[in-house]
Amino acid sequence: MKISFMVNQYARISGGNRALFEFANRLKGKGHEVRWIVLAKPIKSYRWDKKIIASIKKVIIKPPEIIDWTDNTIPIEILPSNNSKYIPESDILVATAWQTADFAIKLPREKGVLFYFVLHYESLWTRYKNQALKTYDLSCQKIVCSNWIKNNLIEKHGQDADVLVIPVDQKIFYCNKKKWNARRRVCMLHHDYDWKGYEDGIKAIKEVVDQGHDLELVVFGEKLKDPQPLFAAAGFKFEYHYRPAREKLREIYASCDIFLCSSWYEGLGLTGMEAMACRCSLVTTNTGGCLEYAIDEKTALVSKPRDIISLSRNLIRLLEDEVLLKSLSEDGYRKINEFNWEESCDRLICLFTEKLKKKDTKLLDF
Repeated sequence: MKISFMVNQYARISGGNRALFEFANRLKGKGHEVRWIVLAKPIKSYRWDKKIIASIKKVIIKPPEIIDWTDNTIPIEILPSNNSKYIPESDILVATAWQTADFAIKLPREKGVLFYFVLHYESLWTRYKNQALKTYDLSCQKIVCSNWIKNNLIEKHGQDADVLVIPVDQKIFYCNKKKWNARRRVCMLHHDYDWKGYEDGIKAIKEVVDQGHDLELVVFGEKLKDPQPLFAAAGFKFEYHYRPAREKLREIYASCDIFLCSSWYEGLGLTGMEAMACRCSLVTTNTGGCLEYAIDEKTALVSKPRDIISLSRNLIRLLEDEVLLKSLSEDGYRKINEFNWEESCDRLICLFTEKLKKKDTKLLDF
């Protein structure tokens, strides 16, 4: 099959980007012809000069190795403007964010049968809420990464979707033998989106420390190279890692005892899954998507979003109860093992081929 993935950005290290690159490269490894198309940034309607310049430019093709934070063998094709003439003919066209779905639905049929891979319910946080909401009503086949997104689409838009939970690559994220720290190390992600709940997480950590508990905080992120503003905002210093590559990230997870997720909502939440694959115990808010793997009191301790007191209490429980800490680690690790990349990729191929067969049948009937 000829398969084109359409994205609105490619350079940011995120769970969604990692998952899409993994799917695309695995599909290529199975013999499919895969393209990676990046939409141009929108040009304001009154800037005719820029529109004219963009119309005569060519597609910029960057080598696969420009993506240095995950394995990638697919060139990156960046459009000069969002025009159908730049989109290759394909069997399958995969939209991956609301901007790409909004553009892709208007393309001619020869550009590919449209699938909308919904990785988050973006209308909760994007500035363009109404535009995002409209894309969930589009008449195209939808794939989602969690039942939480599926239920949102059904309840709010009357749209069904196939659930394809994104696995963790356990050749990359693993911990053969867990080493527990006497001074517990708590890991969390820094992000500047407020809904990622970073500030809530810091407040929960401070509450735990204020109650006399000792811990070592470990933070990683890609937004700030210099962590000094984070130290100043928190009122204390901590271990910080900027844009850690995969092996370094695995080492960070494996060196920690607890992973703390304080997001308000997540389409799935791959960082928590990666940490669990490295045998961290998970303390998380109910982000919606996390319920695919975070079973309260079994594989994680789960609290309501923005409930800092409950977050801190769950952290304290694990600091005080070594048996619970280790049982959550083991059960969580087993839960993550239930999700398999090979099976997920084969399932995606099945969805594509089934849709193409239906399309061919309709053409024959016509």
